[in-house]
Amino acid sequence: MNVIFVVIGVIVFALFLLYGYCLKFFLKTENYRILTDSAVADKRFVLLTDLHGNTHGKNNEKLLRQIAGANPDVICIAGDMTVKSGKGSEEMLLLLEELVKNYPVYYSPGNHEIRMPDYVAYKERVKKLGVFYLENEWMHLPDGYVIGGLDLPEYWYHKFFQKRILTNSDLELIMEPAQKKYEGENVFPVLLAHNPEYFPQYAKWGTKLVLSGHIHGGIARLPFLGGVISPSLRLFPTYDAGLFRENESYMVLSRGLGLHHIRFRFFNRPELSVIDIQKKNR
Repeated sequence: MNVIFVVIGVIVFALFLLYGYCLKFFLKTENYRILTDSAVADKRFVLLTDLHGNTHGKNNEKLLRQIAGANPDVICIAGDMTVKSGKGSEEMLLLLEELVKNYPVYYSPGNHEIRMPDYVAYKERVKKLGVFYLENEWMHLPDGYVIGGLDLPEYWYHKFFQKRILTNSDLELIMEPAQKKYEGENVFPVLLAHNPEYFPQYAKWGTKLVLSGHIHGGIARLPFLGGVISPSLRLFPTYDAGLFRENESYMVLSRGLGLHHIRFRFFNRPELSVIDIQKKNR
């Protein structure tokens, strides 16, 4: 009898692992609607992050179809689309080549891009495709939106036993003089910031919308508890996935499009994020 229970247990565990592995192929579009007095115009953003060299369909055809179905005004990429070894770079360049045919694309790096051996060559190839590659700089859109890309040094990606406190002075040192490009203007600043842990500081700094990734939804997700563990090895991270608010600032944190070390997604489908910014009472 005990042998039967062991066999059943092994089968259940194997099926659970199979479920977690297969879930990474079932890309889901998540829609976020933000109504705010700060909006300067209605705008639809699509957020891509944490593909990590994976693909959705041949040449990312499935991903491209879902992006086309969302009909975005702007594509924003918040980093870690490759891995630090450089794997997935060519696939990513092919994806970008298709995206720039139909949309303006803004790309800010994550902690994997900046550690690639051929990082300089990679980002130059990205720029040649017509992608706006943002390294601690801002770009104005025609209708009052401003998109910035925060390129945090590797120091700010740390493990649970290390403590890092990002201050206004740190942000100004990293982003200056770029911040002054929109200071005092009637604009809506959108910040591509791969690491969401510092959202309260991004909000204090004056960013209206943060688009982020890095946490992978907490690898696995549990009912009522959310994401289980972050890449920094923090259990039940405060920011795991979804929409967060800090006073008049918002953050959309994607579960990510792919995975890296851990190849399982338990109750945690890969996410294509669609964000609608709309003026209140319009």
